[in-house]
Amino acid sequence: MIRKRVFEIVETSAPGDRVSRTFDAFIIILILLNVFAVSIETVDSIHERHWAWLYFFDAFSVFVFTIEYVLRVWSSVEDLSGEYSRPILGRLKYMFSPMALIDLIAILPFYLFFFIPFDLRFMRVFRVLRILKLARYSGALDTLMVVFHNERKSLFAAFTIMMTLLVFLSSIMYFLERDAQKEAFASIPHAMWWGMATLTTVGYGDMVPITVLGKLVGALVTLLGLGMFAMPAAILASGFTREAKRRDFTVTWHLVARVPLFAHLSAMDIADIAELLRPRLAVPGETVLRKGERGDCMFFITSGEVEIDLDRGPIHLTTGDYFGEIAILYQQPRTATVTARTSCQFLVLDGTDFTDLLERHPGLGKEISDIAAKRMQAHGPSRKD
Repeated sequence: MIRKRVFEIVETSAPGDRVSRTFDAFIIILILLNVFAVSIETVDSIHERHWAWLYFFDAFSVFVFTIEYVLRVWSSVEDLSGEYSRPILGRLKYMFSPMALIDLIAILPFYLFFFIPFDLRFMRVFRVLRILKLARYSGALDTLMVVFHNERKSLFAAFTIMMTLLVFLSSIMYFLERDAQKEAFASIPHAMWWGMATLTTVGYGDMVPITVLGKLVGALVTLLGLGMFAMPAAILASGFTREAKRRDFTVTWHLVARVPLFAHLSAMDIADIAELLRPRLAVPGETVLRKGERGDCMFFITSGEVEIDLDRGPIHLTTGDYFGEIAILYQQPRTATVTARTSCQFLVLDGTDFTDLLERHPGLGKEISDIAAKRMQAHGPSRKD
């Protein structure tokens, strides 16, 4: 279906989809070039000489972004979540989503200028906002938005405390300094400018206390500012740590669930195993295990293909297979060298955790032991690690 394919290209960006990846790269480059063009356009000498080319490039960019926007709205009903599945209401709902609004802001000023003339310098501000479209392609910005959403209550509490301190301390400073500096501290709102500059430890120097009590309060405000503005940073840092761990665990969980050996386990059991495993990557030609090494871990292949060099000839293992269990079970060195034939993703289980896994899941341990025994019997000690 054409609409579904369009959705896959403009929205999903699957790693193996070259068309989708090329489309994303083209849009990202175009966004960056737009920001660069808006920046150099503010240089009068460049604008006077190349205004025609700059206008043409802006028109071309708006044309591309418009097509992109229309395609996203049209194909939004294919979203797998079903949130926008209704033909009309679903598309309208998508048009009011944050990323769709950013896409609209990126192109709307260009069209409005033909009907409502306004200062071109004001229009440049909206053109710079096209950089916000990068949020669609940035996992870091997406993580930032998730952290802000998850920590919104803590951040609001910190903001409330800071605003309370700002008003309270600025009011004190107003009463202490108003007689000595009638213009600088003419009112509490005037004093709040000083309070903000001091609490943030910026200290512009345009307003400073000159009375003894004012200086003492100013020193206290500076010390409080160091702690109060460190609070949101600590909240965000903690939020980023939790989100990173959550995403790593989610990725590992899905990788574990793809291993046929674990396919029959419950979600809770897979979660337990995911905590024991650690991901590892290998590039083509990389030696994963070497013959004669101590066998202290086993590998589950979640993607890619490896070659095991045996005395009786090499064999190939691919996604869903595993190796390295015999060396742990029989307490012997590696009996073969394993090399990555393609880019590979592994889940690695340490020997200690391997023993723990067998104890926690006897049925799983029996299956691994039975397969290992069959391999030893069929191929001899050198058939497989």
